[in-house]
Amino acid sequence: MITRKGVDFKMFKKTITAILAATMIAGGVLSGAASAAPGKDLRIIPVIVNGQKVKFPDTEPYINTDGRTMVPVRFISEKLGANVKWEEATSTVVIHYSSKEIRMSIGSKTVTLDGQPTELDTAAEKYDGRTMVPLRFVSEVLDSTVVWDEGARAVRVTDGAYQAKLDAGKVALDPWGREYSKTWSARWMKLTDLESAGFYKFYDHEFRNSRAFIEKRPTESYKEIADVLGNKIRNYYAVQLNVDYRTISADKLSEAMMNSFSGDVTKNAYITARNKEFIKGYVNWVKKNKVIAKGYADPELSTVYESGSLNWFPTRFKFMIISANDSSQTFLDNWDVSNSSDSFKLKKGVWYDGYSVIRMTSNVANSTWGESQGIRYLENMFYINKYFYNILE
Repeated sequence: MITRKGVDFKMFKKTITAILAATMIAGGVLSGAASAAPGKDLRIIPVIVNGQKVKFPDTEPYINTDGRTMVPVRFISEKLGANVKWEEATSTVVIHYSSKEIRMSIGSKTVTLDGQPTELDTAAEKYDGRTMVPLRFVSEVLDSTVVWDEGARAVRVTDGAYQAKLDAGKVALDPWGREYSKTWSARWMKLTDLESAGFYKFYDHEFRNSRAFIEKRPTESYKEIADVLGNKIRNYYAVQLNVDYRTISADKLSEAMMNSFSGDVTKNAYITARNKEFIKGYVNWVKKNKVIAKGYADPELSTVYESGSLNWFPTRFKFMIISANDSSQTFLDNWDVSNSSDSFKLKKGVWYDGYSVIRMTSNVANSTWGESQGIRYLENMFYINKYFYNILE
């Protein structure tokens, strides 16, 4: 596990202790090409299957160039209890579920269900070595319901057995459809998938109360505002993390900052000018350093807490450095850092996956929670003592 200065997690925890004594699919059926690439929208699309947010080891779901949502077939199918096989000779993926057999060939809009041909308006695709299939068709043929959450830009997939648990009150979900843990905490509204990711164990040193922050707000209005703020984070980092020295634009990065940052920044002429100059310097560095990278930011909106005038948004980051002469300075977040952040050599060609925190605030008087809030600082991903990353195998 990578934490501050690449220190091992256990040692890192000891250090802290010594120092101190978080209708695209709804229509989503879905057209593509055999050899595919995501469209221009590079924001992550969270997929929640039976109350658990799916962590894909490499290729993430994407909206393809025809506006259709594609997912890696193996991970979705196996989450729903199906078996998946690949026939190399015919470039066909075969899904077995209960007594059903589904066959989908790369590049063909004709699929067979128990030997009977069915026409779709899309085809299975290959991307980054993964077989990508239309989410709605695969999920529904596996006897599951699919719901597109427009506010969160997320997908919920629920099979019949899990729906029966929900109906019986055996499990409870947060506003985004993720399962609450039965392990009660005074400070967190714990989710089972974050428990298994080691999130709460790492952030044990946080003494702020996320539960109190969330519970004092009506659920519906909390989700509505959180979705707006969460999309500011996704939008900004879709630009910042997907870097290519051959095409990078200081204007585009500055625009993303202006659209997602707090009025404390964007309405302050001095801070805005300083940040834009900093961005120009970073862009020059990217070109000189030949940086190519890709990644996603996915804020954990059921873990937000407040401290002083700031609201803190724990956020999952997933990123890969493809090319860089100096891999210790690749993103705006870890370039020419202040003493509040770390910068260290990252491995190239591997996926990093973990969490850090993003601080948000507003320039509106007495506003402690609302759509006027935005990102406050340029450095978030490697904020000292607040992040951890694993390399995905």
